Amino acid sequence: MIWQNFIDQTLQPIQVSDTISEIRQAFKASKFNHLPVFKKEVFKGSINLDDLIDLDTSLPLSEYKYLIEVFYAEIHNTNLDLIHEFANHQTNLLPVLDPDKKYRGVMKLEDILDLFGESPFVANEGEVMILRKERTKFAFSEVAQLIETLNARVSGMYISQLTQDTVEITVKVEHQGINEILQTFRRYDYQIASEHPEDLFAEDLKEHSDYLNKYLDI
Repeated sequence: MIWQNFIDQTLQPIQVSDTISEIRQAFKASKFNHLPVFKKEVFKGSINLDDLIDLDTSLPLSEYKYLIEVFYAEIHNTNLDLIHEFANHQTNLLPVLDPDKKYRGVMKLEDILDLFGESPFVANEGEVMILRKERTKFAFSEVAQLIETLNARVSGMYISQLTQDTVEITVKVEHQGINEILQTFRRYDYQIASEHPEDLFAEDLKEHSDYLNKYLDI
């Protein structure tokens, strides 16, 4: 299901001519930390509730134009693009513009998270692994190939952490047993950053560690 079907066009817009007192009332009537601002029919940006503290409530927002933040989603953006914008601006409400920069409505954070939760990566059953490897030796194609050679299916994967030297990816697989997959990745110099009850390698390390501790205590 595409996010464009969930654009909300019912939100009452704020005008730059509105007083700070009126805008505060608009925030009280909503559950958002940003609200879109207009000059008549033209979208100008968004105002943050926290920025209204200590302002003269009798003055119009036009006296505080520097507080208006310009950010928005475009109608052709993907779900991940929207999640990035929500996180980057620490907002729970994102204005949506068309290719001509005309206002189309707003997207709520809760709606995009619901849509993401319905994606196969999240909704389908499977095991989630976090793999880490040297950046120069990493390839998505290798990860997919290793999993598929074990008759498992990749539900999705993405880079969850990136440094100058290493890359860390989160992978979700559909498979009856995860231990064989984990051991295969170790043979190809991947580190397993996630914990798995079925991981016999981790259990072997624990048993050896316990044995060593008993030996040292003698």
